[in-house]
Amino acid sequence: MKKFERLRHIRYFSHSLRTLPKQYSSADTNRLSLVHFCVQSLDILGCLPVDTDDELICGTAGEDVYVNRGEIVEWIYGLGTVPTVRSADGYVGGCVGGGFKGSNYLGPIMSNDDADNNNDDQSSSRHPYDHSHIAMTYVALCTLQSLGDDLSRIDKHAILSTLQGLQKQNGSFVALSPTSTEYDVADEVEAEDDCDLRFMYAAIAVWYILTSNDDDDDNVNNTTTNDYINIESATQYILSCKSYEGALGLTPGREGHGGSTFCGIASLYLLGVLDDVMSREELRGWKDELTYWCVMRQKSLMKKVVDDDGSSTTNKNDNNGYVVEEEEQPAGMVGRPNKKEDTCYSYWIGGTLHLLSSSHLMDGWALREYVLLCQSPYGGFGKVVGAMPDLLHSFYSMAWLTLSKENGCCENEEEGDDDDDAVYESEVRSQVRESIGKLSKLDCALGMCAKRTR
Repeated sequence: MKKFERLRHIRYFSHSLRTLPKQYSSADTNRLSLVHFCVQSLDILGCLPVDTDDELICGTAGEDVYVNRGEIVEWIYGLGTVPTVRSADGYVGGCVGGGFKGSNYLGPIMSNDDADNNNDDQSSSRHPYDHSHIAMTYVALCTLQSLGDDLSRIDKHAILSTLQGLQKQNGSFVALSPTSTEYDVADEVEAEDDCDLRFMYAAIAVWYILTSNDDDDDNVNNTTTNDYINIESATQYILSCKSYEGALGLTPGREGHGGSTFCGIASLYLLGVLDDVMSREELRGWKDELTYWCVMRQKSLMKKVVDDDGSSTTNKNDNNGYVVEEEEQPAGMVGRPNKKEDTCYSYWIGGTLHLLSSSHLMDGWALREYVLLCQSPYGGFGKVVGAMPDLLHSFYSMAWLTLSKENGCCENEEEGDDDDDAVYESEVRSQVRESIGKLSKLDCALGMCAKRTR
């Protein structure tokens, strides 16, 4: 097992906030998500202050941690899209286009003041690609909260009414917000690829963040928070994505997948209906099927047979039946059957088991060991062992590691021998246990530190 390299990870995420390799240029339209991965990871590592009244700049230039919270907050607010008033009946407050886009790739666009001066023809004065995206709105809100912003500058009503207009009759959500007031989501019934469980989760998370524990918004424009989205149809759409194996596919009829399963279960959790759904008579046994599917996504624990000459194999027969020692190998998670391990599924599937209160059923230490083996000497985590680090897999590896200290996931641990190797392994495990124990607690369903949720 490798030690947890906290300082290297801090340097990696802090540096990535300032500059990235050219390979990331293709992700420029989603730059906000890259900032999200860095900020959330630094928050998990305990590098961001809890007190929002502290200095806006964390650290000084040239140090391991340098985060200008004020600049990042202003940049995010600059990505907000100007909502367009909609007069059609059936929409709360008549707004479309409220939310955030992924980056400032369009350059300077119409400001709120400009919008006020063009109320007679708002749709024609907007750039056709200046539209908000559900996923980008989700990461914007999470990042702002992690940076200590109170969201007081957010037009909550515009975003919530936009979400209402993006929900289709079958309960799913269209990912992109329109820029025209003449747009009708019913016209996009064929756009299935933009209406899957990823965007369901993002929409529900946005709704939850903007409505939970906020008395001022319990009744916005005489509309209760539950009226912004149709909870029943959203629930039914999630259940329609259930595969024969018990997992959830991205859309109805698709193969069960670790990522979409998490999105669906986390959405039910945030909607407050997960326990009710699992107790329905017509779904009796589904929780057990889903739990079994998730647990079986952990690769089987291979046994490495070590011969007296120091050579090793995973097949006992290669040693003529003579075994000196057997060592358990790390076992990662796969997203679907017959696929290879991938560190991000440690969170997607481990998080699903966490929400089902069943994470103790997996081999937590074996999964920890696999994730730690994917650490890069430069900091961060790769997709698989030996891969270069990237921000997505680095964040979800960090998220899983902090989840692994909860719900008895890694409580069971065998006592080691007294030889030198066993003593060293015990010391490494102690360092890992202590380091992970210091990570900030995660709100699994929202994918951000629990100390930031209200």
